[in-house]
Amino acid sequence: MRTLLIGILVANAFSSTAHAQDRHDHNGFWIGFGLGGGWNVSEGLDDRRLAGGAGYVRLGGTPSQRVLLGFEGIGWTRVRADETLTRGNATFTVMFYPSESGGFFLKGGVGGGSVVRVDLLRPTRLVSTESGFGSTLGFGGDIRLGGNIYLTPNVDWLFQWFDPDDPAIPKTNSILLFTLGLTWH
Repeated sequence: MRTLLIGILVANAFSSTAHAQDRHDHNGFWIGFGLGGGWNVSEGLDDRRLAGGAGYVRLGGTPSQRVLLGFEGIGWTRVRADETLTRGNATFTVMFYPSESGGFFLKGGVGGGSVVRVDLLRPTRLVSTESGFGSTLGFGGDIRLGGNIYLTPNVDWLFQWFDPDDPAIPKTNSILLFTLGLTWH
């Protein structure tokens, strides 16, 4: 919870700085990508909370200065000595900018979620895979670098729900991600 509060304060500071610069223009097609890290905060899948790398790709259109609609693929991965763990969501996403001229945004998305574990000793063998419903909630800020290019820090919370055949596999998973990206509007 402390980390989430710090993230909100940082995003608000970025938003205030961006507000002092030129107006943010949101119109037409937009695309963004980013990298960072995060934690698989559900202990059930791996018997403990694990840190790993994170990334996203998102793109879409702009129906208004304050609303962006699009698709987002966002995920987390962890490579251990003998296996790779991957979690991700592919969602229809809505980004809402409370201020028409500011860069701070709130984000939500619904779609699909997946959990994959690959045995690295035999790379062609999937140990387990689950797919189901995925939802993403987050916030961030666009900081103008020049023209229509923005530096975009993000905080995202991924929720995943599954209906596994194996009763030993948990039905839910959640991931907290911190990423830094670039966005073109």
